Amino acid sequence: MISINELVSVTEEIGGVKLERRYKLDAPKGVAGRNSDNTMIKSILNWEPSIPIRTGLKTTYQWIEQQYNDRKHGRRTVKDID
Repeated sequence: MISINELVSVTEEIGGVKLERRYKLDAPKGVAGRNSDNTMIKSILNWEPSIPIRTGLKTTYQWIEQQYNDRKHGRRTVKDID
């Protein structure tokens, strides 16, 4: 389980940025966190996640950043491919 604040912190670290966080303390609270129950996918597909969240986020961030830079420089991106 990871909180939104932790997710933002990890993403900031990966992206080398610091974001301004604003909190609306009078807003409805909702759930404190989410956790993935992978019991069903494990029983049906015999699969379970094996990559830590930080590693997966870093890989995803780098891919998105590359797509952005390629598109900015007029190179083909996944979106351009049929």
